[in-house]
Amino acid sequence: MAAVTETTGLLGDPDAEEAIEAALAAIAAPGSFFTGAERLAMAAHARTVRGLAEADADLPPVVADTAARVAADAIATRPSHIEAWCDDGRDVVAYVELVSVVSQVCGIDSYRVGLGTDLDPLPDPVPGEPVPEVAEGAAKMNAWVPTVGIALAPTALSALPRENAAKAALGAAWYITDKVIHQYDVEPGRELTRPQMELVAARTSWLNECFF
Repeated sequence: MAAVTETTGLLGDPDAEEAIEAALAAIAAPGSFFTGAERLAMAAHARTVRGLAEADADLPPVVADTAARVAADAIATRPSHIEAWCDDGRDVVAYVELVSVVSQVCGIDSYRVGLGTDLDPLPDPVPGEPVPEVAEGAAKMNAWVPTVGIALAPTALSALPRENAAKAALGAAWYITDKVIHQYDVEPGRELTRPQMELVAARTSWLNECFF
């Protein structure tokens, strides 16, 4: 049974609500390279540059600039931006963590805007220091950052297992699992058929100037 949102009465997806709650809790916790407070600051800055909130960016310049670009102008990303990130003394895989945090909160916020409901409040940060967890075998192949295997949309965050799992959980709730993403005869059992879902996804990707 779908859940009814408090603001508009629209039917919401309980699987999506559960995935969003888990994603926000994970964003607030220490990651592999950033503390929970730093990850939440990235999320808040992403909201600000998209005009959804007003928050001062308590972030180093290169982190604030990167978060803003990923949130609002991802198509402008070039290898030189990642080189600048590394020149600032940052691990290239930490860039993957930022992309994970920012893309998750942007997806969650877009979902809320689409339903006409309020944004989710960002939780309090979970104390603790980052605990690096980089996937064995992660390496630069056909992408600008390390991945496990060939870089494709489903493997974009594969260098960081926790971030990859968070992305997969949201994707499964909103769209379809990574396991069957290229099996186009698989029906997800939603209100839309698979061809309808792919039409919406393709149109949305085009409007958002998606690139990979």
